[in-house]
Amino acid sequence: MTSRLKSGLLLLGVAVVLAPGTISAGSYKWVDEKGNVTYSDRPPQSADSPATAPAEVVPLNLKNLEVVKPAPPVQEQDYKKYLPPAVVPRSGPTRVDDLLELTGVRAHLVGLARGIAKELRPAPGIMNAKDQASIDRVLAKSLRPEALYGLMREAFIPQIDRTNLEATAAWLRSPLGRRITMLEVATVDPSFEQKVADYNEEIKANRLSDRRVELIWRLDWVMGSSDSSADLYATLSRGVTKAVSAAGPPERRLRPGQIDEQVAEIRARVSKPLSAVHHEATRYAYRDLSDDELTAYVVFASSDAGRWYHNAMHKAMISAVGRTVEQTAVELVRAVPVERWARAAQPAPQAVR
Repeated sequence: MTSRLKSGLLLLGVAVVLAPGTISAGSYKWVDEKGNVTYSDRPPQSADSPATAPAEVVPLNLKNLEVVKPAPPVQEQDYKKYLPPAVVPRSGPTRVDDLLELTGVRAHLVGLARGIAKELRPAPGIMNAKDQASIDRVLAKSLRPEALYGLMREAFIPQIDRTNLEATAAWLRSPLGRRITMLEVATVDPSFEQKVADYNEEIKANRLSDRRVELIWRLDWVMGSSDSSADLYATLSRGVTKAVSAAGPPERRLRPGQIDEQVAEIRARVSKPLSAVHHEATRYAYRDLSDDELTAYVVFASSDAGRWYHNAMHKAMISAVGRTVEQTAVELVRAVPVERWARAAQPAPQAVR
């Protein structure tokens, strides 16, 4: 979802709830030899990793601090066992489960669950070993793809429109529809992000045609993919903020309106970067489609069935993620009290020289 926007939402959310405006640190950024970006209140210790931004005092809050966490490895079998079947037998009207199988959504939920876990897991070394183990247990138990699928299916059912459902199933069963589904499922592969980066370097020397660029932008606009990514990120933020606010001292709890304002600010902040990341990924994901095939996809996405399908899937996904994240955040602050999250968020004291 947001592999380049690792925000440490839970840790920072607790710090904001418990001590808004009181924590500050010098901000440094550097990139190591492997391309990993690090932000810290202290400059890098090695001369080989120079800071790329000058130190300045900035408040520690959700608007201006990024905590980089390692991405847990995604094993190939984690998502390949959920690939859509070659053929979904037809023996009457298409069932909801048939449609969802055709979309490959189960495979996508493996990646989504891991992405949420990355956003909620503190950076290494912030928590003590016991607290970190408790956090990892909660994440493993709460963020299960099967549970996400059940919640998503539950939220999808009330939106069923039989005519559009059958039209969508017909598209997904077509050779081109199935091919596109498999290309989209491939984005869950652990090597996908590096392949996108390599491809972006390649097309700098061999620019895409104007028609290709227009088709990519049109597909994003019709499907609302960039907006969906921003909405998912905002949903993650909302679930975390509600949970940690409720667990904090009564005098520091946020009112619903304050939560809405904070979430809206976060969504606005990530919207543009997410859109850029999405366009880079889309260019690579559909690189083997001809312009005519990509045009056919745009035509389907623009149809009544395509609009219904993407809108219904978006609403179902938002519902499933919202319920899952809020409950997970509740369990996390129950396992590790908010006071310890807040202490962990405070910068280490600077040595006196």
